[in-house]
Amino acid sequence: MLSRIAKSPPGPPGWPILGCLLEIDFSRMHDSFDQWAKQYGSLILCKMATKALVVISCPRLVKKGLAEKSCSDVLNDRQDTFVSKYIMDNAKGVLFGKYGQTTTELRKIMYKGLNTHCQAAPQFEIIARKELERLINNVADQRGRDFNPNELVSSSIANIVAILLSGSVADEKDAEVIWEYNKAMRKSIEVTTDSMLLTFPFLRFLPVEVGRRYRRTMQAKEDLLKKFFHSNKETYEAGRERGLVDILLKLKSQEKLNGDIQWLTDSNIKAIIQDIIFGGLGSITYGILSLLLTLLHHHECVDGIYQEIVKVIGLDRCPSLQDRPAMPYTEAVILETLRYITPVPVSGPHRAMEDVELEGYTIPKEATIMINIWTIHHDTAIWGDPWTFRPKRFLDDNGELLPEDHTLRQSLVNFGSGPRSCVGENLARSRIFLYLTTLVQTFDLLPPEVGTLISDDPRTFLPGGVLRPPDYKMRAVAR
Repeated sequence: MLSRIAKSPPGPPGWPILGCLLEIDFSRMHDSFDQWAKQYGSLILCKMATKALVVISCPRLVKKGLAEKSCSDVLNDRQDTFVSKYIMDNAKGVLFGKYGQTTTELRKIMYKGLNTHCQAAPQFEIIARKELERLINNVADQRGRDFNPNELVSSSIANIVAILLSGSVADEKDAEVIWEYNKAMRKSIEVTTDSMLLTFPFLRFLPVEVGRRYRRTMQAKEDLLKKFFHSNKETYEAGRERGLVDILLKLKSQEKLNGDIQWLTDSNIKAIIQDIIFGGLGSITYGILSLLLTLLHHHECVDGIYQEIVKVIGLDRCPSLQDRPAMPYTEAVILETLRYITPVPVSGPHRAMEDVELEGYTIPKEATIMINIWTIHHDTAIWGDPWTFRPKRFLDDNGELLPEDHTLRQSLVNFGSGPRSCVGENLARSRIFLYLTTLVQTFDLLPPEVGTLISDDPRTFLPGGVLRPPDYKMRAVAR
């Protein structure tokens, strides 16, 4: 697998002992990675104290490293972190789980639960549609006046997650519990917090900031699992499965009854609940808020989506997922938003289990590997005009969506590649489609009457693991 002479990828030299620790802003890692990619290329290696960090900034290398058999079995593990050990119960779920058969089987179960038993189930879409109607009514209550969409959208997406998990209409407390967990986890997983607690785990008991963050996260976790695991388990009835938690409880029982290998335990189910909220809530919410902001700057796209709605759906029924294949322009707007905004600019970290050769370079054992999604999505060599919002780049001359094997479609890596690609991709893209088409069918989306609309340039967005636009105001005028 390795060449005769090991050759390290190029990268910044860094400082003795510290390496590049002082040269990177951990809240905006994508900016540092982008600068390094321009200087050193699409595969770089730098030292972070005693650790090696490898950054991939090329879609071809992403697939070669993470999806092709020669490398994927080596580069798809996860690093040990404080969060995975102490908060995620030794990485019992999919998101933080170690690479191997257990995580592979849990991933299959999670995918099946999300895409077959939940999203494909009429009952889920019926209840989810009621949540969308609630959002539409809340927007209509603004009566065409300026309003901040943040609270309405964030609450609605949290309710959709609650419906997915429990299979019942969300109550007023669900969004609060879900967002409290998500925000607490975001603080705990910050590089400085996680590394400090991993090195000095006793700090979690002390009255210091990292300790307070840990205790807040554990309380939020307890509240979350009480709401969505324990209460569902107590009321679960075999044969009357309501939501994803019930489906997982059913599959666990079937494994035990059939004498199969027990892949699912209560700990695994609890971790999967946390995976869904931590992995999907922010990216979907801020993706929709970013999409709305971009449409306010490009009203011609609102008109284009509306014309497609009138042609395909009409105005007498609600949009459904079955409409997606017949709405290439709307899909192109969503794809261009995922590219232009890139809500998650850097992938979750992978771990090299052994030395492996990639593109003639040696990736050392124990190296951390990260996908620089931001640079890939704004590479002039791929996109030509990456800082222009232009949905038609994803359409052919006949106005049809480019096929999935087209170079541009293959260069979209929002959801990763290979065994670690995002299990919730279908959930995210389907919710964005339904929210977008339902809003545009009902309202004309316009900039605020008072004040100046903030920029939709993602370089101005608030930093973090998920980029989000600053609060802004808009108008929604009933059609």
